[in-house]
Amino acid sequence: MNETPENTLLPEAASYFPIEQGVYDVGPGLKDFGIDLGNGTTDQQVFQFDENFFTCRQVKLDARQERLSKYYRTQMLSTDVSISILRFIIERLTLEYPNFFQLVSQSKNEIALHCKLTDETLIFDNKLRLTGVKRDFPAPSPDYHDSMDALACQIQEDLAIISQSPFGRDWIAAVHLCQANNWAAEEKIGQSFQATHEPVAGMNNNQRDANVIVNTIVTKGPFIRFAWGLTAEAELNQHPRPCLASSSKTDKKKRFDPHHPSLFLRVERQVLWPFPEQQAALFTIRTYVTDCHQIRDDGEMNSKLISALESMTKEQLKYKCLNKDYKAIHKWLTRNNAKPKPSTMLRAAIKRLYLMR
Repeated sequence: MNETPENTLLPEAASYFPIEQGVYDVGPGLKDFGIDLGNGTTDQQVFQFDENFFTCRQVKLDARQERLSKYYRTQMLSTDVSISILRFIIERLTLEYPNFFQLVSQSKNEIALHCKLTDETLIFDNKLRLTGVKRDFPAPSPDYHDSMDALACQIQEDLAIISQSPFGRDWIAAVHLCQANNWAAEEKIGQSFQATHEPVAGMNNNQRDANVIVNTIVTKGPFIRFAWGLTAEAELNQHPRPCLASSSKTDKKKRFDPHHPSLFLRVERQVLWPFPEQQAALFTIRTYVTDCHQIRDDGEMNSKLISALESMTKEQLKYKCLNKDYKAIHKWLTRNNAKPKPSTMLRAAIKRLYLMR
């Protein structure tokens, strides 16, 4: 009997803590894709499916219903690049998750991809243009705009594509971003890599080397990198202009309240996959949110987070929206960190007993 989305068992989410050195670093931080980061074979997968799938999907559907063009944009995305990346996504999904994705029909003129998690079958023509969707329930509103939109709604990652001209010019050719971390697809589409990262405090040196970075991303790899920040909200969609009709009823970013502390570590796992023949690269962006109460209870992790915060410049704190709450956050984290750990308390008790002898 086929499993339905309701009874499909999904694994626990992977765990990433990219602050092992206790330093905030704005460099590219490119690592070879597939290296062991403590999550077994999950680290070798481009796309990661876990217990949060249906939450991520609902976030995407809600964002699209608000206004699709706010979260999905393309600009000068060539047919060649589009076909190559769409084919790659389909191949990786069926390779990495054969239990969830199957090619139920494949001919010279048509490909049909079935996703067991969404219970949708996406139908493409021989140029991977979306021609239809089979489902036994009402279509999302709006229905899928094109192939990229449809595939993005079958996965937990957000997507971005960077293209490069033969003359070296680069630009963001596509962005499907429903779990935004305080940036907007509308603003970044069409921008160069350098312009996209211009607001990043402390990244001046990397901006001068923008062409080198883009050439590396497009022609080498694949790579993986991480970005992180702190936020008082657990919501995945933190678009700089939130939907006021959603759970957030204000356009002001929630502040950290030390009397009712709510703080989350937000980590982005970014996979950068090169398409050198098409002079392009695919970025997948998967967001993980961890309650800082858990980190605060782990002495080693808490110390590294405190150290990383202390290493930030004023400009970096402002860029990360932490400048107003830095002192309160630091105090909250440090207060718990100052408590003696069980091992320290035990050593102190043994020392007291020795001195009493």
